[in-house]
Amino acid sequence: MTTVITTARTTTNEFKPSIELQTKKPTTKSITSALPGAVSDSSEARYWSNKFGLGDASGSIPQFAHPRKLLLKAGSAAMVHKVLFGPAAFTSFNPLAVVSGPRVRLYGTTQQSTFHRQLTRHSRRVANDIVADRQVQTGGHLALTAAYRHDGRLMAVGLENGQVRIADATSRATLCTFESTTAKLPMRVLQWFRDGQHLLSAGDDGVVRVWQLSQGALGARNALLELTGHGDAIRCAELWQMPAKESQGSWPNRALAFTGSYDHTIRIWSMDDIVSAKQQEDSKEIPQEDRCLSVLSHGAPVEAILLMPSTDPNVPVWLLSVGGTAVKVWNPLTGLCVSTTLAQHRKTITSLIAAPRENSETGETYVRIVTAGLDGLFRVHTWDSQTGQIAHLHGIKLPMSITCLAMNEAADRLAIGTIEGTVLVRQKGPSLTQHKRQREPKAGTYSFFTRGMNADVVEGDYVVEATSKKRKLRNFDIALKEFRYGDALDEALKTRIPQVVVAVLEELGKRRGLTIALSNRDEESLEPLLSFTVRYVARPRFSALLVGVANKLIDIYSNVSGQSEVIDELFDKLTTQVSGECRAQKMLLRVMGQLDAIMSTAERDESR
Repeated sequence: MTTVITTARTTTNEFKPSIELQTKKPTTKSITSALPGAVSDSSEARYWSNKFGLGDASGSIPQFAHPRKLLLKAGSAAMVHKVLFGPAAFTSFNPLAVVSGPRVRLYGTTQQSTFHRQLTRHSRRVANDIVADRQVQTGGHLALTAAYRHDGRLMAVGLENGQVRIADATSRATLCTFESTTAKLPMRVLQWFRDGQHLLSAGDDGVVRVWQLSQGALGARNALLELTGHGDAIRCAELWQMPAKESQGSWPNRALAFTGSYDHTIRIWSMDDIVSAKQQEDSKEIPQEDRCLSVLSHGAPVEAILLMPSTDPNVPVWLLSVGGTAVKVWNPLTGLCVSTTLAQHRKTITSLIAAPRENSETGETYVRIVTAGLDGLFRVHTWDSQTGQIAHLHGIKLPMSITCLAMNEAADRLAIGTIEGTVLVRQKGPSLTQHKRQREPKAGTYSFFTRGMNADVVEGDYVVEATSKKRKLRNFDIALKEFRYGDALDEALKTRIPQVVVAVLEELGKRRGLTIALSNRDEESLEPLLSFTVRYVARPRFSALLVGVANKLIDIYSNVSGQSEVIDELFDKLTTQVSGECRAQKMLLRVMGQLDAIMSTAERDESR
């Protein structure tokens, strides 16, 4: 390779760093079909742009109305460790939990929540002042993960000190706390079993633990099960349980736990006895070496794993893992890696989710595999449930590093956690092709008031063209816009309306232009201002402002006293007006003091 050295120019705008000269930046649009394994889809960019407002698809025909956008701020500099949508147990929408800092923030826990109202509001403005409905406290410890139970009533929270707290999602009360006596390292992974009575946890100590909810209520500190084997921190886990109605076939296990670690491996554990009717003592008697069914080597620290349904009768479930910049698909039955895809990321992939995508023309539903990483890239891949193959399809660039992703069950809300402590929430707008409801709206509602506003024009209708009338500004408003403070005050005085004059004086005070407007006045321009001050300085409504104006006038024009009889007379009247008001106030204070003395004496006599 030949290196060419050129002389640098003097302008700083021509400077380019060496990394920019050596490496071509990835595009934010669809990857061309020339790349290995890429698939061309011209409508993919339009879909993500119209539905969630991600990327740019200008010039395309919109399928949805503009998406709703929220920006949630965690309130601290801590990064967002996890975002997750809970089950719609108490509302018709899925609540959102944000794990960041020393607490877990819950949004949309009630039907009247501001979070839901902002996402359903017809507005193009990005709302960023949403306050959490509830906060699950952690005793000051950093929260690293959380998991909803299937009914949405309980939430498990993993802390940096190795504790697992079970909290009531409706009242924020901590019901029980699990804590290992052997390790105090951060807890990174939590997964509920289907029965809702057992919980799987794992963290930086590399140990997989299974807790029983009833034992936690009794204060037990020992886990029901502890599995060792990983040589580094466990960062992700998934639970798979075969439905009872399905036939087991050649698959020997009905419940499995998949754990991914920084030791570059994924371990598959047997959990059959946990979900069966066996007793706790029976589960402890099974040797640990019989539980670890296989060890899969990813080749890089595993950040996230995902289980996908399979249409292949020989594969009950597909296992996807991400580590570094690669996505791998595994057959857990044989331990074979069926696909390895470079996800076009420049930095570590941190998140992996499945996103259903419906084709508006054919009505067919696809499944997309979405990856996101520290480079701020949001990558979309195709998915084949028959062969387990994925291929890069579309890419979107976001202006911040992504730490976590979450999508609700209906696939109409997307949450993106960032390293800066903010969460981007996107919801698709209503479909432009769906039909409106045919029934008449209820009288007295807003829909009843606006009925017929969007009706199309038919033959025979009268069309009224509405012209927007431009609001005409007053003379003092024009002067304020042009920063002519003295002229603005003069125009306000010409109106002879005290409310207008006081409003202009207050605006001049806010702009720090009051002294400029009062200065450099001759006898003709100073006389209306002094007359207004003398007339209204004693009015309680205006006295607070005009007393300050009077003090500034005295400071500015005290050295020119005696040069104008009219101005001197107005200053004398101002002195008389203020002195009379002071005497009246003193008399009122004396009367109030006498009344207080009389009232206290009367109360003392009555008490005797």
